[in-house]
Amino acid sequence: MRIELTVTEAVELARASGALPPFVRSVTGEGDDVRVVLDLREVPDPPSALRLAARLVPVVRGTLRVESFVAGTAVVAVEASAAGLPAHKLLGMAEGPLQGALRSKGLPADAVRVLPDARLALDVQALLAAGLAGTLPGLEITDLAYAAGTLRVEARL
Repeated sequence: MRIELTVTEAVELARASGALPPFVRSVTGEGDDVRVVLDLREVPDPPSALRLAARLVPVVRGTLRVESFVAGTAVVAVEASAAGLPAHKLLGMAEGPLQGALRSKGLPADAVRVLPDARLALDVQALLAAGLAGTLPGLEITDLAYAAGTLRVEARL
């Protein structure tokens, strides 16, 4: 089956299901990029380094681009700035809070890993399987792409 969603539709679904963390202020699609605005002050139980960063520069703007999708895992390039500074170089500080947000929603925390060169590995298959276990058990994502403002998912039951 093929599922196509705009970024706006995907965000509305995430909000409705409670999957969107409170620190995500906005998510929009622009061409092949997804733009995200985060409010670091809203991160629950941040590590001390992130708490200090939130006092100095509370808002982070990021651009995400899907680089690849293999075996259920998407590799996403991240470019982020906070007050004009290259915040993506500090992506490692966000791994713990991201995993904590997933854990608090009952999702597998290890489904997000920070990779070298400001990239994230997102185990989309594990996240969707956990999030949709009661609704669509056995859903398998076979392909994922994002282009021109539309998320395209190929899946089978």
